[in-house]
Formats: sequence, structure tokens, C-alpha cells
Amino acid sequence: MINIQVVYALPNNPTIISCEVDEQTNVLQAITKSNILSICQIKLDNHLVGIYGKRCDLNDLVKNGDRIELYRPLINDPKEIRRRKAARKT
Repeated sequence: MINIQVVYALPNNPTIISCEVDEQTNVLQAITKSNILSICQIKLDNHLVGIYGKRCDLNDLVKNGDRIELYRPLINDPKEIRRRKAARKT
């Protein structure tokens, strides 16, 4: 068994769940076992996933000490914000 964390962070309310999983567990299985989707009332379809800030695939195997992060959808597209700022300067 290995220890991992599954994290979903809202601006003022992070949810961090520690759990033990088998060594051959993938990211999706770890998220499911943590029950974080039910606790935070979210659907995985709308979120990107990563391990320590680096995007990963749901089929990637987790390692001992990994921190699986569920990323919230962006409210504003950073590229669009830069375009608007550049347009205002000209």
C-alpha cells in the first residue's frame, strides 16, 4: 500500500483527502477511492487533473507520496486578458 493525497481547492476552502491505495492504482482509481467527487459535489468531466502541478492522464499510475490535484475550470482565458490589455494600450 502507498499513501497519496487527493486535493480540490476552492479559493477559501481546500479539500485535502489522504488515503492508502495499492501500488498499481491509476489516477482515476485513486480519485474514485478518495470519494472527493461526492464530497465536493463536482464532476470529473469538467476538470483537468495533475500531480504536483503537472498535468497527467487518468491512466497514469500513482506513486507513494503523490498529490493528485483536481483543477477548477478557468473563469477567464489568460490569452484573452492579455489581448484586451494590449488593445487598450494602442
